Amino acid sequence: MTPGKRFEADIQKSIPTNIFYYRINDSTGKFSGGDELRFSNSQPCDSFLFDTQEKRLYALELKSTKGSFFSFERIDEDVNYKKMIHKHQILSLLDFATYENICCGFLFNFRKKDGTEKTYFQEIHHFINMINTIDKTSFNEKDLLQNHPIEIEGKKLRKYYRWNIDKFLKIEK
Repeated sequence: MTPGKRFEADIQKSIPTNIFYYRINDSTGKFSGGDELRFSNSQPCDSFLFDTQEKRLYALELKSTKGSFFSFERIDEDVNYKKMIHKHQILSLLDFATYENICCGFLFNFRKKDGTEKTYFQEIHHFINMINTIDKTSFNEKDLLQNHPIEIEGKKLRKYYRWNIDKFLKIEK
């Protein structure tokens, strides 16, 4: 299992029982030949989370990096499949965010060299503001911290993490 998929699984296992969580299956394929052609049906995001008490839906894109940054495509430029955050993901979250009671954003997971991890939620409009104010095509944890993220408390078990999603939902509302 890749570290990104492990992060997705850790998030899913961290969901309280009163929260509905639905992970959209990836249907990505790869070919090897000449140029590595990659195709995908461009899922709008990774998952949906529904807070049954607050009647609030979350559309979430989960990203994890062992490096110190996340690269992204700008929504007004051509796509570049080598970037970590894709234009269609940003546009989908922006579209979902136009509806009442839907909160859209990213869960950014930084895997540190010392084995610890930090995870943040950033609402899509704060993300757009951040990428529009930095003069580069990637951002680091310092950039993120200056643009209204919510840190999600994590606890390392023996090998995997559990994230305090319940506490995050209480802070976010």
